[in-house]
Amino acid sequence: MKRSIGFALAIPLGFALGVSFAQSREGNSAGLTVKFENERVRVLELRLQPGEREQQHTHPQYVLYALTDYRVRNISADGTVRTFQRRAGDVFWGEPITHGGQNVGTTELRALIVELKPH
Repeated sequence: MKRSIGFALAIPLGFALGVSFAQSREGNSAGLTVKFENERVRVLELRLQPGEREQQHTHPQYVLYALTDYRVRNISADGTVRTFQRRAGDVFWGEPITHGGQNVGTTELRALIVELKPH
């Protein structure tokens, strides 16, 4: 149910609650920019050019909103590799994860990620 939360709900919810934990072992992961943060949520913008990759990092529970069509390969901390095709407007709920990603498509990857902080 990747479209169970509409953009109109996801973004205001994110700003009402706060912003995130996407941290690599060296700090913020390449491609991720913090747009807003408070004690409840963190909002990140993810941008990767074709072929560009990000370091391993961790997200708590989150909502991702795709701003562009893209294809990404994610490698989880346990070595599991999954490739996702996203379309602009797709909304996806994610449980906590440690992973790294690579844009394996031909278009720029752009997405907003709203991470929920524990109470």
